[in-house]
Amino acid sequence: MYTLFIDTHDELITVALLNDNQVIEKTKESLYSHAVYLMPMVQNILKENDLTVKNIKDIVAVNGPGSFTGLRIGLSAAKVMAYSLNVPIYLVSSLSAYLVSSDIKGNRQAVIEDNKGYYISVFDENNKSIIEESYLEDISRYSYPLVQEKLDVRKVVLYAKSFEPVKTHLVRANYVKKIEVEK
Repeated sequence: MYTLFIDTHDELITVALLNDNQVIEKTKESLYSHAVYLMPMVQNILKENDLTVKNIKDIVAVNGPGSFTGLRIGLSAAKVMAYSLNVPIYLVSSLSAYLVSSDIKGNRQAVIEDNKGYYISVFDENNKSIIEESYLEDISRYSYPLVQEKLDVRKVVLYAKSFEPVKTHLVRANYVKKIEVEK
């Protein structure tokens, strides 16, 4: 049985299948076309490995912060699959995903910038949060080593699955910019 991993929080779509022995990963750069590419990527990764959706035992999805449309597409697909397959869904923030993927030892920070500020999170050497995910206008007072924006899918999935799964109807995105209605 496999874990399906979906990340659509930025311009790079990542879809992966994981089991105890292997990670099968596909990525695609997508400028504003996540809806066009995501589900065909899921279908192709299953087909290329002689699998069907019935081989999916759970789903891990990145829920942001990130692109409004990208997150909606990825999380909607993950929710529909989790609900229809009756499998658990786990969420992980993009900041936490970057932090657990890093090979930096000790305290480290992940930062996502938008045009008015920064999303920041800081983890210690045991992947425990020192600074909870926060939105700040100025991060100059933080001098922790900055992690790269890259994913180690196996590490991210193991981290996400160390928490309880989320009830499918409670899956929510963490958008980079709040829409006017949420302010």
